[in-house]
Amino acid sequence: MRLAIRIAVAAVLTAGPSGPAGPAAPPPPPPGPARTPAATAPGRAPAVTVDVDAAPTPAVAPGATPTPTPMTAPGATPAPMATPTPVASASSGATATATATLSTRTDHTVSLPPFGGRNTIPPWLKKVPSLRVLPLWPRQASHVRIFVHCPPKSNHALIGSTAFNLKGSRRLYREVGLGLSDRGLGHRAASISYFALPGFHEACLKCVKVTMNQQTRIRRIRVLGRDSTPLYVRRFSIWQFFD
Repeated sequence: MRLAIRIAVAAVLTAGPSGPAGPAAPPPPPPGPARTPAATAPGRAPAVTVDVDAAPTPAVAPGATPTPTPMTAPGATPAPMATPTPVASASSGATATATATLSTRTDHTVSLPPFGGRNTIPPWLKKVPSLRVLPLWPRQASHVRIFVHCPPKSNHALIGSTAFNLKGSRRLYREVGLGLSDRGLGHRAASISYFALPGFHEACLKCVKVTMNQQTRIRRIRVLGRDSTPLYVRRFSIWQFFD
């Protein structure tokens, strides 16, 4: 017994002091529960287990080339995407900077007027009254076409001329009324009598706004604009019906 103790002490003294012990290794994680495949009914495909933590991978059709996804470095600003320039149609209300493609036999592009379309009244002309009578040289016993533009606040127009007098009327000056649209536009026809005096006449336009009190039935007429245009009446000719 004493011999065994001496041999053990001698072995310890011979080995010498050992160095400091390093950090202990972390214990291994406990094993998780084993996944047991679900029972599959006879005649059905086996169930597939999907890991929800994994990033989804876009599907690629067979034979197609996958589109590479651009990678952005950390802290870098992504490049802006290019914006396509709109191309407007001539039938729609295109803006001044747009380019319109006309649907004709030979498709070509034109630049629309700077006030926003072919049927748009420019802002500087919305309040300007205008009168146009066609033709400018009518004959007796014929008709003329009247085109009127008044300020948008007007709701009625009066066109008068000595060329519009009727047969047997004592009034040499006759006025015809005309209703206006929301934009102040209107057109109508007027007759040139066989008894109208040949020569120069003047057609006068008067744009008015008519309001009426429904209780007292009193009308208030406010003139918003005036215009005039020359008119020349030619003598009656039977050949005007055979043009």
